Amino acid sequence: MLRFLRKKSTPKSDEELIDHYKTSGDMAALGQLYDRYIELVYGVCLKVLQEEASAEDAVMAIFEELTTKVKTHEIKQFRGWLHVLSRNYCLMQLRKQKRTLTKSFEPELMQIPDLGHPDHETISNGRAEALQPCMEQLPERQRHCIRLFYFEGHSYKEIAGQLDEEVGRIRSNIQNGRRNLKNCIERTNETYIRK
Repeated sequence: MLRFLRKKSTPKSDEELIDHYKTSGDMAALGQLYDRYIELVYGVCLKVLQEEASAEDAVMAIFEELTTKVKTHEIKQFRGWLHVLSRNYCLMQLRKQKRTLTKSFEPELMQIPDLGHPDHETISNGRAEALQPCMEQLPERQRHCIRLFYFEGHSYKEIAGQLDEEVGRIRSNIQNGRRNLKNCIERTNETYIRK
């Protein structure tokens, strides 16, 4: 439930209150203006955040944002502008929550187990042959980068020079290729176990 007290409304228009706040910095003018639309802001926040306590916190935080944003923005229609500001603020809060809830993985979990850096001994032991069906399923760029990096021993920088691409793109192709290989190997193993 909304626990904000509504004050008596002033006869000044939104534009007059905005102008007064911009010129004088009078927080009472901004407070009167915000009070007119506090239920709108709360409704938007409740709809987006779907939690009363979070919505109430957002209403207070949005007022704090107004203290600087009203001075720096040209506002033609305060109600519509405030609605958009409130929605964007709440969506940003949801994004922040999702980022903190994201599970982090150890770098070694992102590697294909037992593949490491294939060398001549690994290739002669038949692992490269076992990988071949999965290698063929990779997109061409990923397959090419994997071959150059793992099987031919080139560095990211050398591969980038050969393919005329940025090092970051090469790294991405190798990481994505490694992940796709891991998924393919797991699917292959599951199929083999079912048989």
